[in-house]
Parts: sequence; structure tokens; C-alpha cells
Amino acid sequence: MSDPAARRGWGRFAARLGLGAVLLALIVRKVGVPDFGVPVGPRLLAGVLAAAALLMAGQAVAALRWKVVLGAGSPPWAYLTRLYYIGAFFSLFLPTVVGGDVVRAAAAAQATRRPGGVVASVLVDRLLGVLALVVYGLVGILLAPDVTARLVAAAKVKLPGAGLLAAAVVGFILLVVLFRRALRSPTLQATVAEGWTAVRELARSPRALATAVALGFVVQGIYILLWVVLARSVALPVPDRLLVLGVPVVSFFAMLPVTLNGLGVREGAWLLLLTGSGIPHDQVVGFSLLYFAANLVAGAIGGLIFVLRGTGTAATPAADAETS
Repeated sequence: MSDPAARRGWGRFAARLGLGAVLLALIVRKVGVPDFGVPVGPRLLAGVLAAAALLMAGQAVAALRWKVVLGAGSPPWAYLTRLYYIGAFFSLFLPTVVGGDVVRAAAAAQATRRPGGVVASVLVDRLLGVLALVVYGLVGILLAPDVTARLVAAAKVKLPGAGLLAAAVVGFILLVVLFRRALRSPTLQATVAEGWTAVRELARSPRALATAVALGFVVQGIYILLWVVLARSVALPVPDRLLVLGVPVVSFFAMLPVTLNGLGVREGAWLLLLTGSGIPHDQVVGFSLLYFAANLVAGAIGGLIFVLRGTGTAATPAADAETS
């Protein structure tokens, strides 16, 4: 990588890290120092570790979904799971919670010698996850109409709502810029074409499509359970039905390419969702930061796996077919 390109990369990293820190600082200034609601001790640690275990379990199921999307000749499930864990590690340093997708796509493309198809499969895999988020969110609206009403009332926009809205606007602008660049990039145009091909191939196998969609719901269900565990660990009086709505909404905000791993954006989203719930704002921020702590644990394990195992794999069926 050239020096100017490297400087631009580090510049974007610093900008997103700085924006995340600023958002979090504004939130803390507004609501006070985060409070976990319980003493820092074994109970809190157990909750974070349990959440990290659920996060990794969800990633393992997501890897199985990815294998279904890849179809015949796909790498072993264990290898794809390893890439998911390694991607989680790199997501700690890349913008949004889906930054690790780039890492696992690059590694799998090299391992399978199917660069276009693998990149397309990652896009389809992510879209299946988004589909599950949308469905859970719609179910959450039905289960928690009072929360929806509170959100409408909170549209008066004041910090942290103003900060969250600003982050959403910046994220939307970045998405538009990236989309316009994609329209002019032959490589990305080819990737989109490969993606449509992957979707059509998956649609031609109803059983595979149904399996992939079902696994997407399992993955998001595990992530909702993760937040339930965190809420229980700090005795946060938040109904489970609210989390069915809240987790998809927070996840969407965290996907915006604004800060590193959604830091600051996630906390603002939870504050907006729990406005009027009676839960102290400092406890809401502490609750959200517990997820970040669990993410750090899972990411650290992914980093250790990366150091010990790397992203390489033995010859896959697809590779064998090409060399035979």
C-alpha cells in the first residue's frame, strides 16, 4: 500500500475513532458516568462472559448460514466459523459492526479461489441477517406499541437524540457517497452482478434458501438472548418484548459507517429507545457498554485465533476440483 493510501486509511480510522469518542463523551456529559446498577464483581463478569459466549455461538450459526449460501464446494464449517471469529476481531478496529465482513471475504476468496462468488456470498449472507432484523423489528413493534409511541414523542430531538440523529445523517451521507462510487467501480459492479447470481442460485434451491433464512432468524434470536442476559446480569427492568424491538433498531444504527464498532451510536440508540421507561440514563449507557465489553472479549478470542491459526485452510473441495 502506498504512503498516501496508508495515511488516508489511518486518517479515516482516527476520524471514526474520534467521532465515536465524541459521541460517547457527549452522552456521558449529558447523563453522567455510566452505572451498571450492580457492584462490579463476579455477577457482572459472569454476565459479560455469558454474553460473549452467546455472541460467538451466534457467529458459529452465522458461519453455517454462510456455508449454505456458498453451496457446493464450500469450505468446512469449522473454517468459516474461524473466519467469523477473526472478522469479529478486526471489526473492533474497522467502521461499523460489519467491518469484519471485508476480512472474512478476502480470506475465503483466497482459500476457495472463487473471489467473485465468495464476496457475493458475504453480501447475501449479510442481507439474510438484515432480513431477520427487519422481521424481528416488525414483531417487536407489535409486541411493544408503547415503545413506538415513546419514540414518536422523543422525536423532539435533544441530546443524546440530537447526537444520534447527527450520526445517522452522517452515516446516510457516507452510504450515498459509497453507493455513488460503487456505480463507477467496475470491480464493485462485477461484485453486485455476482451477488445477484448467488441470489438466483440460492432461489433455485428452495431447501437451501429456507435453511439460510431460518438460520438467519436463529442468529438474530441468539443476539436478542444475549441482550436479555446482559439485562438480567445488571437487574435492568427492561421487558423482553422491548428487546425484541430494541435489538434490531440498535443493530441498524450500529451498522452505520460512522464510528468504530458502533461505539457511541449504540449507546445513543438505547437511550432513545428507553426514553420514558423510567430507567436511569446512566444505567442505560452502562448496559450498552456491557455489550461492548462482551464484544471485546469475543474479539480478543478471535485475535488469538488469528495469531495461532491465521486465515489459511487446507485444500477445499472447490480447490481440489480445479487442481485435479
